[in-house]
Amino acid sequence: MSTKTLRKRIALVAVTALTAGLVSVVAAPSANAAAGNTTTDTLQISTTASTTGEGSANQTMASQTTSGWVSKTSTAGTAGNGGFSLASGAAGTGVVIAGAKIAVSVGSNNTSANGISLVVTGGGLTSVAQDTPDGSTSNGTLSVNGSATTAVLVQTGTTLGRLHARFNVNAAAGTTATIAAYSGTGIDDITTPTAGVLLGIWTLTVATASASGTYSAADSTIAVQAAYVKGTTASGLLTYDTNSRIANGSVGAIYVALADAFTAPITTGTLTATATNGAFVNIVDTIPAAGNDYAATTAFDSEAGLAGGDAYISVTQPVANTAGSTTVTITHDGAVLATKTLNWNGDIASITYDSANSNNVFANGATEDTASGWSGIIYVAKDAAGNVLTLSALPTLSDGTGSLVGASLGTTSNTTSGVLQTAAVGYGTATMVVPTSALQGAGTYKLKLTNSAGASIKTPAISATVSNGSLNSFAVAWDKTTPYNPGEIAVLTVTGKDAYGNAIADGTAAAGLSLTVAGSATAGFTSVGTACSASTAFYGGVFTCKFAANTEGAWSYSVDVTTATPQSASVGALKITSGGGVSNADVLKAIVSLIASINKQIAALQKALLKK
Repeated sequence: MSTKTLRKRIALVAVTALTAGLVSVVAAPSANAAAGNTTTDTLQISTTASTTGEGSANQTMASQTTSGWVSKTSTAGTAGNGGFSLASGAAGTGVVIAGAKIAVSVGSNNTSANGISLVVTGGGLTSVAQDTPDGSTSNGTLSVNGSATTAVLVQTGTTLGRLHARFNVNAAAGTTATIAAYSGTGIDDITTPTAGVLLGIWTLTVATASASGTYSAADSTIAVQAAYVKGTTASGLLTYDTNSRIANGSVGAIYVALADAFTAPITTGTLTATATNGAFVNIVDTIPAAGNDYAATTAFDSEAGLAGGDAYISVTQPVANTAGSTTVTITHDGAVLATKTLNWNGDIASITYDSANSNNVFANGATEDTASGWSGIIYVAKDAAGNVLTLSALPTLSDGTGSLVGASLGTTSNTTSGVLQTAAVGYGTATMVVPTSALQGAGTYKLKLTNSAGASIKTPAISATVSNGSLNSFAVAWDKTTPYNPGEIAVLTVTGKDAYGNAIADGTAAAGLSLTVAGSATAGFTSVGTACSASTAFYGGVFTCKFAANTEGAWSYSVDVTTATPQSASVGALKITSGGGVSNADVLKAIVSLIASINKQIAALQKALLKK
């Protein structure tokens, strides 16, 4: 795959040349010559460079030549037969040099009494002639107005007619000139050139010769590309800088496509690249392909004569296996065009375990299949400078002890088992695989990665538990032993264990969960958030359910989960009170008791007084 500018993927024009003081562009003939035959309703201009600077309007379109053409700047305009053609009223745009001489042809596929015309502004028509596809020199009446801005051919026979001319541009630099073609029976003489259907119109911006071929930053691309692994095909082509750090050992890349203010590729001059901090550069005019090991062995490289106006600069890591950066300075004929800074990550220097977000109770017999209870482990690998890395391999399990002897990490990289760490995400995941055995209880293990030097990089020992068997028992507890106040959130925790008293494995569903807490939308307790159900899973041996305490009163609850050893539901009562834990009923009861006590004391006092 050769390097082509983004513009060249739209237009075929590729080469500029200075001839007789004017800049012209050579367009390679298309295999689809029909595009330039002008035997249908089309307007065609030639872009084939003249060797004399005069241009020509020969009867054979393929041999017509033009001087002063710079570039086509529109998507409209079909390439072919040494130029570009328009049809069906399309509008094309381009750039020419002041004084350009453009060969023009218009053809009609209509029959007798149909007229075709050329109408120009910003210049005049010369060498106006007609012919027919069968070689005849005449098929109608040809006329040109006095200012040579209009030419009309009114066909008198049924043979298809064609009109040829040379458009001499005299518009000043900074203005525009136009070429329009029409076809129709309403065009019957020189006074009715536009009384038909518009076939196409070219609007040409007139530029100075000094501006052509001069570097224009606004119309050029110098952009840092996605890095690539040495020996593989580079990706691209981006028209903007990517700021991603480059993976250790990968190759940086910069795409350069130089153009002038008319978007014409600059193919002359010498392009150079210089890198700092020990990085090497290599300039090529093709995208590095698979197996194409470039030979970047110097901090300075140059290339003269850019084929197609573009180049690809490969940049090596400044110091192997070490985080670092380099600044690449790009010049053209000694003038600095841009500086680009590329940053590399170093080799793997550390791997850490995210205990807060990882599972640590695994099922005996766990596999990478989620149906067996996926056991996710989250890890972060960094280089010596603390940069999070993009990895090419999953970590492995090392130094397993206790219940984790024989355990391993899954080797499948997908969203349900293990995800390779990327610098953009900042972490990766792995899956614990535990062989089916009698092992259960406590154990330890380490996560391990191997760096490019072959050294093992490990985490400190990580403590974990292996549960052997299904849920055997459960227990429930509320987060308060005293009454709840209205508006508080009550938290119910259900703890599950296997037959050996180990916490049940992470991801185990609370099968058969039956949970009832008395209440309604306005009274008692109401579930908050996602309600607990039989699909709720244990993590760390527990799961929790939350309820909003509403109105005062005494309320009951019942919790039951399916267990291997039959176990009765856990039942109990809860209170919701206000006033520091004392309900209104309790206050009323206390008042009644106090009044009764006072009454007794009064009666006793009266009795004592009567005795006196």
